[in-house]
Order: sequence, then C-alpha cells, then structure tokens
Amino acid sequence: MTPTVPGLDPAALKALAELGTPVLWLMAVAFFAPPVIAVIQQTRWSARKQSIVAFLFYVAVAGVWVWLNGLFSVVGWIAAVLLVFIVAGTAYREAWKKLGVTGAIQAATDVDKTDGPDHRAEPGG
Repeated sequence: MTPTVPGLDPAALKALAELGTPVLWLMAVAFFAPPVIAVIQQTRWSARKQSIVAFLFYVAVAGVWVWLNGLFSVVGWIAAVLLVFIVAGTAYREAWKKLGVTGAIQAATDVDKTDGPDHRAEPGG
C-alpha cells in the first residue's frame, strides 16, 4: 500500500496534469497576479477603483494568454478570464492578503507618502 498525503490524491494530480502546460502556466501567472497588481494600486484609491484595476489586469492577462496560445475566440477568452479570476481571487484572499504581502507592497509603492502610512489629514485638523 502506497502512503498518501492528504490533498495529493493521485487522481487529482493526474487530472491537474491533464489540463496541459498552457493552462498550468496561466494558473501560475494568475496566482502571482495579486502582488503585481498591488504595485500598481495606491492605498488612497477607493475599493471600487482598486477592483476596476484588478479586473482590467485580469482581463489583460487572460487576453495575452488566449492570443499566445492561438485560442482567440469568445469561448477561449471567457474560459481564460474565469480561470484567472478564480485562481487570482482565491490566491489573494487565502494567501497574499492574509500574509500581508499585498498590503505591504501597496504601502511601499504608494506614490504619495507624505506623512507615513495614513497620509490623509485628520478631520478638522
């Protein structure tokens, strides 16, 4: 009997490998997209503006992947965008945000660093 590691079910690994190298590369790029987006985003931006930037970045990543792999069609584009959103969103929520990586990157790359992390004026001050 071969010992198994929880989460590394041979059938699951086989199914993952059968996705193919291009899809696995897209998943890897999507996993590392949140820290890249954090370089672009600014801490003073609203949540809406940050979401729009992330959305456009994810669509661009999917578009480049679709173009490079010759799958430029509506179905190919939608599938790639959905995969990027799922992987990047999960990676952000479950890894990068919890570890504080994206917040630290945003703070370090903030263009307007006048008075430290919270450079906005106090009300009435």
